[in-house]
Amino acid sequence: MMYCRYFILFFLFLFAGCASVPLNKARAQFYSGNLSGAEQALGECSAVPKRDRLLCYMEKGSILYYMKEYEQSTEVLLRASKFIRDEDLVSIKDQATSVMVNDKTATYKGEYSERLWVHTFLMMNFLMQYKYESALVEAKQALEEYGRHPEALEDDHFTRALIALCYENMNQPDDARIEYEKIAESTGEERISPAPIPEGKGELILFVSRGRIPEKISADVVVPPSIRISVPRYASSSAFSPVNVYADGRESDHSDFSVNLGDAAAKSLNKRAAQYLTRQALRAGSKEAIAREVGEESVIGEALARIFLFLLEEADTRSWETLPGDLTLVRIVLDAGVHDINVSSGYSNSVNLSGVDIPEGRRIYREVRF
Repeated sequence: MMYCRYFILFFLFLFAGCASVPLNKARAQFYSGNLSGAEQALGECSAVPKRDRLLCYMEKGSILYYMKEYEQSTEVLLRASKFIRDEDLVSIKDQATSVMVNDKTATYKGEYSERLWVHTFLMMNFLMQYKYESALVEAKQALEEYGRHPEALEDDHFTRALIALCYENMNQPDDARIEYEKIAESTGEERISPAPIPEGKGELILFVSRGRIPEKISADVVVPPSIRISVPRYASSSAFSPVNVYADGRESDHSDFSVNLGDAAAKSLNKRAAQYLTRQALRAGSKEAIAREVGEESVIGEALARIFLFLLEEADTRSWETLPGDLTLVRIVLDAGVHDINVSSGYSNSVNLSGVDIPEGRRIYREVRF
């Protein structure tokens, strides 16, 4: 019976690494510039094991967004949102397996920040399709995430400004003003008030994505005689240069709101440190008990059991890896008419948007990726 238990643990250990192959392939294709290959590598997310299904939905959703397939991206990310809600009902089976093996065997439910960014990308998708009512629905769900985890998410001014924009589009300036006041309170900057588009002008909204979010990696601590504590953390993030926008060859005055996703994700992860440290303590106690149980029958068996259980411990480094390193919302008021727009941000190449037609009294949206 005891050896059967170890065989099951060993099988789960091997299984934990198998399901990530399509995800890794898709990410490699994405960052090599083959977006359609990345989307195809993921296939149908419903066929992905449940423990990695949310990752598939999130990765596929962002890949489709950058392919400018906004309707398809919306469909996938709405599934991600539903999956998160459904999985908030605690799975006892998941908990038991993760306590005995490692956190990677449990169903991935997303970091607080990732849950928020599902709604962020949905808002952008709906705005790119000019579906303002649907965008506001996602804005309100994003606000619920802020309410659940205020300290973990307070630095995401991009999503907060996006929420304000959704309220403006639905002619709810007082609600928009509340969001701008929260940004001002967080940044210590001067308060911003929503203003109507002046006569004879229109507004260009740019969603600028830059770089890539840092990887989630493991940090290990060994406690004698053979206890390994392995916890996840995000690698250090990079700073990003300001976004510069030129309209018809002249630098444009604009307002912008940014979030460094690496910094925000790291803060979000740190806010739930108590959860995974508690599981680590329970798991360490269980594994020590197993090793001692084996040692009652064989000294060599105990040594082998300790080695195996030591190797079994592994931090859950799963994360949404096709996210950018920075998101910036840029708002530019321009004369109604056709303009050539150039966007730069400290990279060797700038992005040109030629023939952008700005309608009077309206907003238009463009997505830019570096």
